[in-house]
Amino acid sequence: MDPLKARVRLGYSRSWVVRKYSLIGLWPSEVHLTRKFFAPGSRLLDIGCGAGRTSIPLAQAGHEIVAVDLATPMVAQTHALAEFAGCRVRGVAADAAILPFPANTFDGVLFSYNGIELVPREAGKRAVLSEVFRTLRPGGHFIFTTHALEAFNRYAWDRLQRVLDQLGRMLTFRSIADEEFGEIIPDPSRNVEVYYMQINSPRKYRRMLRSTGFGLRYFNSRSRIDALKPPGWLADFDGDFKFYVAQKP
Repeated sequence: MDPLKARVRLGYSRSWVVRKYSLIGLWPSEVHLTRKFFAPGSRLLDIGCGAGRTSIPLAQAGHEIVAVDLATPMVAQTHALAEFAGCRVRGVAADAAILPFPANTFDGVLFSYNGIELVPREAGKRAVLSEVFRTLRPGGHFIFTTHALEAFNRYAWDRLQRVLDQLGRMLTFRSIADEEFGEIIPDPSRNVEVYYMQINSPRKYRRMLRSTGFGLRYFNSRSRIDALKPPGWLADFDGDFKFYVAQKP
């Protein structure tokens, strides 16, 4: 396994992280978008399911759920919590870039809580988008969220410093091999939740969606959705998470 991907799996296999992700429930923005873009009784794939935060309420809403996570302990916790909640969720430990499902299997796909940012490198993210496109049925929707490099929030200065530092290393030939902008790779000796993350611009995700073959049906920030504000260019700079709804033609 790729070393960066192994870091992600390690981080989300620790017991305290599994416990942290064991709170179940959709955000109001997720309720709004899943009701709007996932038809009742859909067969859905929940990528990066964690401990079942989104899988379980979607199953309770009447959808057929297949939940996938790179970390086996997360999948085990999803099964346990789904059984406790009295609903059925099929959990699978798998890599989102190599999904073990036939083409045209799902009516909809969800990759919540900025999980795509934990997929190493732009090439890895493109592989995930290609796999989602392959396994979606024509007309199916893909909902996912990200941070944004240009988001105006309390982390903006830290993000700018990291980008300037990376740019300086690249210009002076001190960069790590294959280093990409937006990457955050903490020291593995630290007991932190995230051992790898890459924060890109929403513009890059929109380009990647188009090049994969998706049509972008909806884009907005979580806070704007919660406040019932329409999509617009200001959503790129809003400090909250970004929601993308893409459709396979």
